[in-house]
Amino acid sequence: MQTGKRKTLTRDWSRLYLGTGMFFLIGFLFFGFSSLFFAEEQPINATPIGEEQRLTNGQTVTLLDWSHDEERKQMRVRLQFDQPQDYATKLVAHVAYKEQPTDEKRVHIVYHQDEHYVFEIEDVPRDFDQLALRLYVIESQQSLEKLSATKREEALVESLYMDQRRVLRTSLSTQQANDYAQLFLADEHVQSQKRIKKMKREQMEQASLIQKIEQDIETKQATLPDLTLDEQVEREDEIFNLKQDKEDALLRQTELKKQLTQEEKRQDQLRIKARELKW
Repeated sequence: MQTGKRKTLTRDWSRLYLGTGMFFLIGFLFFGFSSLFFAEEQPINATPIGEEQRLTNGQTVTLLDWSHDEERKQMRVRLQFDQPQDYATKLVAHVAYKEQPTDEKRVHIVYHQDEHYVFEIEDVPRDFDQLALRLYVIESQQSLEKLSATKREEALVESLYMDQRRVLRTSLSTQQANDYAQLFLADEHVQSQKRIKKMKREQMEQASLIQKIEQDIETKQATLPDLTLDEQVEREDEIFNLKQDKEDALLRQTELKKQLTQEEKRQDQLRIKARELKW
């Protein structure tokens, strides 16, 4: 009879437990320290395009476009304020990069007409990562460089941000004032269309609301004879409130109609300006 080594079930299970334990230990160590091997992606910090930003001086500004020409190492930023800049003050823009936030460089204003501004940022590094366009409003006779740190901070009205993962990469050609004016007119036309669409949608909502209120009033009035005296008083109060709601909705409809007419006239004016610029 041939003899051999006896394999015990206990030894097999011990090896299985040991192997499983080592697997989980290695996995825990790998994923637990993965941040040492894999760089964490930093959050994107970029000002939304086309959304109004409230300034510390009470105005609002909308970032219309932010373009980057890597070959020319140049950026072009188009802004629109809600009202023209006051003649007693002036707008000054500086750029600062995330790697050196205190090292600011002056930004050139290449176009300014009423509430419209176009800035050009020069010598932009290819791997700029993130940057901030800082907007200062100072007195027309003042110099930002000569202001104290406190006065300089008070003059800062907004910081607009851009991330290399969000910026529009394009080729920037030399443009004249007429070209910039056409771009702003096109933006205003799009914004005006959005406002008209929104007002028409609200008009439909108000019409539906008025119809619903009228149906509620009719239903409540029909049930009045079946109620007790106290219930009738309460129901009449409800009807009165509904009639007030209807009046408010009708007033809002009238206001929307007036605003819509004004916005449509504005669109006509924009079309005329656009044609004049092309002549």
